[in-house]
Amino acid sequence: MPQFKYTVSQKGKEATGIVEAENITEAGEKLQEQGGYILELKERFFLGEFKLSRWLQKVMSPLMMRMDVMEKILFTSQLGSMLKTGLPVTKAIEAFVDEKQTRTSALLKQVLDQLKSGKSLSETLAGYPQTFDKVYVNVLRSGETMGKMAESLIYLGKQMKKEHGLKTKVKSAMTYPIVVLMAMAGVMSFIAISVVPKIVIFAKNAGAQLPQVTQAIIRLTEIMSDYWWLIILIFISVGGGGIRVLKTPEGRKLADRLLLKLPIIGELVRRYNQARFARLLSGFYRYGISVKEGFEILTDTLSNYYYSQACIRMGEKIMAGKSLSASLSSE
Repeated sequence: MPQFKYTVSQKGKEATGIVEAENITEAGEKLQEQGGYILELKERFFLGEFKLSRWLQKVMSPLMMRMDVMEKILFTSQLGSMLKTGLPVTKAIEAFVDEKQTRTSALLKQVLDQLKSGKSLSETLAGYPQTFDKVYVNVLRSGETMGKMAESLIYLGKQMKKEHGLKTKVKSAMTYPIVVLMAMAGVMSFIAISVVPKIVIFAKNAGAQLPQVTQAIIRLTEIMSDYWWLIILIFISVGGGGIRVLKTPEGRKLADRLLLKLPIIGELVRRYNQARFARLLSGFYRYGISVKEGFEILTDTLSNYYYSQACIRMGEKIMAGKSLSASLSSE
């Protein structure tokens, strides 16, 4: 409950204190009941038990309502197996809730409360989009409608495991070129800062005439040594500006286009989006998700802008009567 700091005059003497109330009007009424004349009344700026706890709850709530990938895969697969044996969904979820105040337990306790109030599992999980995305919720909803909720959960568990494995492979494949580029940058910086100045001193002592390219490198090294702080500032400014640009639709479009054109990374991006597209679409067909809804989910799910746009166009063509193969071939 909010706290209000007051100063009142009682029998010619001033008294200060703290009063708890829902709002400033209620606080004033409480003080008037005690007698005295209110000189000052304002909400207390208090980073204590009340305001701090509310602020922390607001900030930490999205973080507390999450599962990591492996927890989610394990929960989904085991929940599907439990439901397949005939166990009610509330009893099955209770098995995952323990007394420890972990993130998963906090989330599942809320899910359990909503299930007991009469909500369906898909409707409940849709309220946690940071943990359960559109693909998860829609496949589960279709499973509920078709009476195959256990099968849909087992399917989701398998697909998430494959998706996690695919992401791990992509990250591993991208690690090597990134490490090589960083090593090259480090070696070049070392040569420019440590080796080149010694060559310059040696050449001057010997009276040798250095080539134009070497002179240009020397000049660049001198600039870097004299204005290193400015170079760092430029890098930070460019990096910050680049991040802001990437958050805009046009920036994302440009970045995704460049990614597709890169020799090795571009092929990885293409393969990843193609595999994700095929895997998700097969699940949508299996569980009766409509073509329109399925392609809308794919549009939001695929990581690359151009694959997302292709899904929009293909969805429109299929809705207009074209076959899937004809729509795919046009892209």
